[in-house]
Amino acid sequence: MTAIRCGTCGEEHDLSGIEPSFTRPDAVFAVPPDQRGRRINADNDTCLISSEDGQGLACFLRAVLRVPIQGAGTTIGWGLWVEVSDDTYWRVSAVWNEADQNQEPPFPCTVANEIPNYPSTRGLPGTMRLTGVRTRPSLVLAADSQHPFAVEARTGVPLERSLEWRSWAVHRP
Repeated sequence: MTAIRCGTCGEEHDLSGIEPSFTRPDAVFAVPPDQRGRRINADNDTCLISSEDGQGLACFLRAVLRVPIQGAGTTIGWGLWVEVSDDTYWRVSAVWNEADQNQEPPFPCTVANEIPNYPSTRGLPGTMRLTGVRTRPSLVLAADSQHPFAVEARTGVPLERSLEWRSWAVHRP
């Protein structure tokens, strides 16, 4: 058990099984609530958002960014949505249930969520790779990015930082 006293509410939370994640790409919340049923087609792993005029389509997939925890020999996973091209979306859809989907090359993508306590993370470039029928795709942020979150994702974080991230997941806005 990894219980810590929360700086937000003052209670103790067991953070051992918690990893930060987003339920939808941020673009979903930019669509007026009365239009969401008509313009958004989403499930736990995929999301399509049509433009107001119906002529454009934004495509999103859910992926996991594994960040090493320094000195712990383990990782913490961020459940993030990524935006992909139409071609990538339809290719991923075509092989989604195939046993050998992990043989697909990595696909370019950009982060589609704002991660709290960082400069804007939406639009951070990376690559997404299919990992298997029963697992979410993996995400790797661009190796040349100097964004603070990308640097931490690449180099790892201390245990205390991973606990801050887990704590955020408890009190997510």
